[in-house]
Amino acid sequence: MSITRVDQIFALFLVLFGFYIVWSGFDYGYMNGTTPGAGFFPVLIGGAISVLSAFNLYRAVAGKERLSGGVAKDDIAKIVLISLAIAAVIFLTPFLGLTLSVIAFMLAAGFIIRPSLAPGFLLRLIPVAILFPLFLRLAFGVWLRIPVPTGPFGL
Repeated sequence: MSITRVDQIFALFLVLFGFYIVWSGFDYGYMNGTTPGAGFFPVLIGGAISVLSAFNLYRAVAGKERLSGGVAKDDIAKIVLISLAIAAVIFLTPFLGLTLSVIAFMLAAGFIIRPSLAPGFLLRLIPVAILFPLFLRLAFGVWLRIPVPTGPFGL
């Protein structure tokens, strides 16, 4: 199978996946009066995934992109490992809470994408992997009052 066909199939999958996320987000409740509901963020993200993937699908089918070559075995391994890390977040969130699960995911993803212990890399990865999920917890869980799964430490 050519890389162009893989791109088309994956783009179609992402369009459908984005619609599923939007549909699920509306089931959670988009708004609670004047406050965003638990489904607010999934509806926005799912809509963005669908629209951007539909644009990518159009470009792939119309032949506006010419992809050549294939995918390296190292890249396939990284894709599989990132997919497993995402599955781990889904599994661990009820036990650890969303914030701690995302911190663990961001650290794992950083090391999967770039397996390095270089000080410069670590000085960028570790603060971002810790502070960004904490900021999101503060923004969504506290300021916007959107229910966020919490773990044993209240995160």
